[in-house]
Amino acid sequence: MELRTFGAILKFAMELEQLTISFYETAREIVVNTLLPSQFEALVQRGRQRLKTLEQVRRENTTEMILEPIVGLDSDSYLLNISIPSNSDEKYILRIAIGLERKMHEFYSEAAAKVEFLVEAAYSLEALADENEEAVDSLSRHHI
Repeated sequence: MELRTFGAILKFAMELEQLTISFYETAREIVVNTLLPSQFEALVQRGRQRLKTLEQVRRENTTEMILEPIVGLDSDSYLLNISIPSNSDEKYILRIAIGLERKMHEFYSEAAAKVEFLVEAAYSLEALADENEEAVDSLSRHHI
């Protein structure tokens, strides 16, 4: 689905964050590696904070949400299958997590570029992209 307004971008971002939180909550219960459960818990907490950030961005930019049309941003490009089959090992879960963080980084970076007419909102989205990039780096250090 094409995200044609700033409001649609924020709504989709919040949905992505909810899916990500759910993924990490499930993943942290499955993995037994001593470092991964605590890192997944930190990513759950990060997701909850990001939801608050997105809510704040939405509140602060309510009037701009419908003014400027946006083209070329399609939500289908950023969806991943993040379900965890019951027989998944830690390596598989870690690969899903890294892929998820990369895809979210791509989404937030591209969304920030599309809403550059809203300087503070674009900055917030780029900051979220940076967090995803940091998570990719951190998760990639695990050798399972």
